[in-house]
Parts: sequence; C-alpha cells; structure tokens
Amino acid sequence: MDAQAVLALAPDGQVASSATRLAGSSGWSGSGRSAEALWGLCKGSGRTPYRVCVDLSDRAAKCSCPSRKFPCKHGLALQLRHAREPLAVGDAPDWVVEWLDRRQQVAAPVDTSPEAEERRARAKEKTARNRAEAVRGGVAGLADWLTDVVGAGIAGLPARDAAWWHAIGARMVDAQAKGLATALEEVRSVVAAGHPTWAHEAADRLGGLHLLVRLADADHDVVRRRLGFSVAEEEVRAGAAWSDRWLPLLKLETDDGLVRSIRQWLWGREHGWVVAVRHAGGGPRPLPPLAHGVEVRGVLHPYPAGGLGGPATPRVAVGDVVGEEAAGPLTAPPGWREALADLADGLAADPWLRLHPLGCAGVRLTADTRHLLDAAGRGLPVRDDPALDQAVALTAGEPFDAWGLWNGRELRLGAVAEPGRAPEVVG
Repeated sequence: MDAQAVLALAPDGQVASSATRLAGSSGWSGSGRSAEALWGLCKGSGRTPYRVCVDLSDRAAKCSCPSRKFPCKHGLALQLRHAREPLAVGDAPDWVVEWLDRRQQVAAPVDTSPEAEERRARAKEKTARNRAEAVRGGVAGLADWLTDVVGAGIAGLPARDAAWWHAIGARMVDAQAKGLATALEEVRSVVAAGHPTWAHEAADRLGGLHLLVRLADADHDVVRRRLGFSVAEEEVRAGAAWSDRWLPLLKLETDDGLVRSIRQWLWGREHGWVVAVRHAGGGPRPLPPLAHGVEVRGVLHPYPAGGLGGPATPRVAVGDVVGEEAAGPLTAPPGWREALADLADGLAADPWLRLHPLGCAGVRLTADTRHLLDAAGRGLPVRDDPALDQAVALTAGEPFDAWGLWNGRELRLGAVAEPGRAPEVVG
C-alpha cells in the first residue's frame, strides 16, 4: 500500500494528520517486518514505549496506546514508515507472534461436535447473563444521575465541563449499555449547540432517557435496542424475507469518533419505508447498503419488530439483489398534515425515534426559502443546506414533490421530483 492508501484507513482527518507527523518522528525503535506483519516500538508520554503491530493479511493494527480510535495514529504511522521505506526483514518479537496466533485461532475452523456446541451454548448464556447484569447496573446509575440533574436544574447544564459529561458516558460504556452512552452524547450535543430552544430539546431528551430507565426491564426489542443490545445480521438474514422494488432515497452519515455509520431510508413499493444501517470501525467510511437513487429489485430481511405500539420504520438487512434500474414515479402524501399523521404509529412503536422519513406532493418554497408550503398553505421548516440549493436549481421555483428526514424541528431534504415524475436524489 502506498502512503495515500494507508491514510485512507484513518478514522478521521485528525488521526491521519497526527500519523503523518508521527511517521517522521525519531521516537521509533525495534521496527521490522515479516511476510505476515509489521512491528515497532514508539515512544509515548510514559516511560514504556507503545507496542505497535500490523497484520499484513487485512491491515488490522494492534497498539498498546490508550486511544479509542481504530486504527490509531501509531498503527497508521508504522505503515506510513514502511510505505516510504520498507522496514528491515527480521524475526517477529514474541508479542507480535502471540497476537497473530490469537487472530488465527479466532479464524480457525469451528468445532461442530455436540460437546463443543453445548460448551458454546453455556458460554453464550453466561455472557448474556453477565451483560444483562452489567446493563442493569448502568441503568441504576443513570437513574441516580437523572435525579441529580433534575435536582440541580437544566439551566445549569451549559456550565458542566467535558469531564462531567465524559464520566457518565464512560460509565454507560463500562456497563455495556452503548445505547445509553449514545443518548447521553446527544443530550450533551444539544446543550453544547446552545441554540434558542436547547433547554426544551434537552428536557425532551432527558425525559426520553427517564422513560427508557423506567422500561429497561421490559421484554421489548425496541427497548433492548435502545439500551444497546443488538441482533446478529446473520441471524436476521436467516429469518423473514421481503421481496420488493426498493427506492433508496434518503441517507445520513454520522461519526462518533469510534464508529462511522450510514443510515439509508428505502421506500418499498409494497412495504413502505424501511431503514438499512451500515457501520465501520475504522478505515474508509461505509458505503450505502444499496445503490442510492435507483430502483432496486431485491430481498431485504427485517430485524425483530417487538414495538410498543404500531409498526415503526423497520430496520432491515440487505439480502439478494436481483437488479437495478432507473427509478419510477413515486406518489407522496397530498399535504403535510397527512404526512405527519402517518408518523403516529411509528412514534407509538418507538418513542425515542428522532428521525422520520417524510414526503409531500406539490410543495413550494417560501420567498425566504425557510419553509416548504403544501397545496393548502401549511408549511414545515426546511434545512438550509446544499440539498436545498440543488432542489431550487432543479425545480426553478415551480411546485415539486419532496422527501426528506424530519427531526421535529426541520426537514432535511433528500429527494425531489416534478409532480408525477421519478424522484431525483439531492441529499
């Protein structure tokens, strides 16, 4: 791999920049390579240098530094040094050999004997019990934290420093309740943004956390998902299958510093809205699960529903794709009132849902381009971004059909169409 390809593995620009500087540092020692790996020692802030190694079979990196980003700057810097000038060939140190052996053991053929299956089942049950107990502890800790926040008052949240927010988030991560950690980070982001309605939004999200704490012991798939429990995609693909013609119209990319994610909302001619999600723990950002902006013939597999009320927008895993073709016309609700009414069942199924796919026929922009008005003159605020600019250019001020993501405050435009024509992706 050349230097450019190595830097493409960086989880973000800051890591790439740091790795570039570190690659030229004089703090490296004990570097070498074999047919299987690269390795080296890099001087850090402590007395013991960091142990860095890279498996050349898939470019997986291992480092003893405390970074929570993968690959870290040391793993990238080692690869950059090798790309610029090949490291000396040598015998891998024991710690490199042990790491490679552990990786090979994980990839080794699975013992399928009845005894092995029973051992794995017992181990899985034990892991699940330990995870459930850890999450219960995290929920109890969050309940106490919420009580303290209410006692001190929401108005004091902007004065809280980063360490205060980090402490409760780290506690949820330690409790293996990643969903709660993510929800807390969203509260922190709302407070940090400081927009005029921050207090209202923070109160709403804190209320959602309180509801989740109260329902944490409920045996519902939605609650478990919000706490951070997940279902293996292989298990989902082995279940129900929905064959349809799918139009991938809306997408949203996020990056929490550890994991990059892309969510893609698809309209099924027979099944309506579904959402597919793809994650990447490092390296290049993930691609959309399906080709965006075309009509796809294929099979999708729904995750467990288990809603609290009616059906929410189901999450799906992508199965077999038969073919792709130009998108055909798509009918949108006649007005915003009808479009918003369709969200009631989804909110009943998942009260913590923050993004809703929404469409409306024959809308037009107000003169200040801040609202989209339907045929009856009812308007929704629209986000001012490049997608809106592209929509204006495509429609030239004429009424158009619109689809976007509604977060309760504004619409993030994602696709537009001339009335009766096929949608064109803009976001």
